[in-house]
Amino acid sequence: MSRIYLDHNATSPAPQSVIDAVSHAMSVVGNASAQHGHGRSAASLIADAREAVGMAMGQCAQDVLFTGSGTEALNTAIHSAVMSGCQHLLISSLDHPATIMAAEASGARVTMLPATTSGQTNMDALAAILKGWDTGEGRPFLSLVAANSETGVIQDTDRAIDLMQDAGGLTLIDAVQALGKLPMAYPADYVAVAAHKIGGPQGVGALYVSPDAPFTSLLHGGGQERRRRAGTLNTAGIAGFGAAVADIDTRYAGLSELRDALQTALIDIDPEIVVFGTREDRLPNTLFVSAPGLRAMTAMMNFDLAGISVSTGTACSSGKVGESRALRAMGRIQDAKDGAIRISFGPGNTMNDVQAVAKVWATLRRKDREAA
Repeated sequence: MSRIYLDHNATSPAPQSVIDAVSHAMSVVGNASAQHGHGRSAASLIADAREAVGMAMGQCAQDVLFTGSGTEALNTAIHSAVMSGCQHLLISSLDHPATIMAAEASGARVTMLPATTSGQTNMDALAAILKGWDTGEGRPFLSLVAANSETGVIQDTDRAIDLMQDAGGLTLIDAVQALGKLPMAYPADYVAVAAHKIGGPQGVGALYVSPDAPFTSLLHGGGQERRRRAGTLNTAGIAGFGAAVADIDTRYAGLSELRDALQTALIDIDPEIVVFGTREDRLPNTLFVSAPGLRAMTAMMNFDLAGISVSTGTACSSGKVGESRALRAMGRIQDAKDGAIRISFGPGNTMNDVQAVAKVWATLRRKDREAA
């Protein structure tokens, strides 16, 4: 039985073009920092990938540095802001744990921006904080995820960036989930992305740093990445990242049709179902749902037994399953007392997959009712 993969927000499988690019790069001998011919061959692969990734991000390639993950990119931006004198960090309560935990560990004061019940970061709260800003705490710094990884709700990055620019502050946009699914070119000071969310290799990320933004290296050692990120570059992984962005516009198109069809099917099966984020624009591939009495972990295991991979939310905590951070921020935990299931589509998924999920859901709910 072939399995159905519906956890693309965690990691999207690599297409053959990425596998080929990584394989080719592995056959290229030389360290990209070396000045001889072999080194220049490796450096050429990285330069080509940087151009491709920069274009996909809507940013100048020379301002993009490669990292070992999206987490490292986010940590680097926060470290740079704090080292430049930012003593008060404004972090969206809908942000990824990598941002929240990095801010909490930075030594700076942290204010968590509240979220609305529909899944938006509260921009009025941000405006109020900036209006009463204590200049003794340095420039304001904001971290805002472009789209929440669980609900898929797209955040108001335009207003946030405008507010921060008017206040003379710094803005970090976590675009890890947005790359390939949303228009890019955020006019922010820092923008973070990761390869594996779009079918690139795991363990590769990138950070855009505006020429006017402060920067302090997180890692110390060699002079790689124009002395901004020490460490031998992952040539094969970076080459795979470049290949992954080459056709993302086509690979991630049409996913909203699958999401909407599944949403309709689940509501028809189970009118008590709760679908989160429907009052806002969402990522075209993401559906986050719960149902009274349906334990998320039990549901995920039943889907797995049926050959369907879904998740209970953010999959970046060593398999730990717990309360949804997003739903807690939204004040919606009571709507998902037993957890919620995230279904995230990607390249290769079809309407047949939608039907398969609906069939398993119907079976689960029938068993729940019979047992009640």
